[in-house]
Amino acid sequence: MTSRADAEPPFYIRREHAMPYLTTLEFPTVDQQRYDALSATLASSGPPSGILFHSCAAVPYGWRITDLWESATAFDRFVDVSLLPTTRALGWPEPSRRECIATYHAGMVQR
Repeated sequence: MTSRADAEPPFYIRREHAMPYLTTLEFPTVDQQRYDALSATLASSGPPSGILFHSCAAVPYGWRITDLWESATAFDRFVDVSLLPTTRALGWPEPSRRECIATYHAGMVQR
């Protein structure tokens, strides 16, 4: 039997593979109801190519979306081609923050 210590780490932790990108978008004045409308609109397209993990939450001034992406190119393509045109059509403000940084480490915490 292989112990957790002996197990090979997942692909996204091993250094021979490209590390994912941590991305953050923040939209002022957006709330959960508006996010749910966006989600429903985008759902028919399925998950965007290159996304690994998605999370979002209300923040004091609006809505924050934080994801992990395979590449900055995949993130930028989704945001510029799909997300922003949809948010604009729904009357959302422009994002007050758009950030995409290469991670040094990303992966599930082993317990």
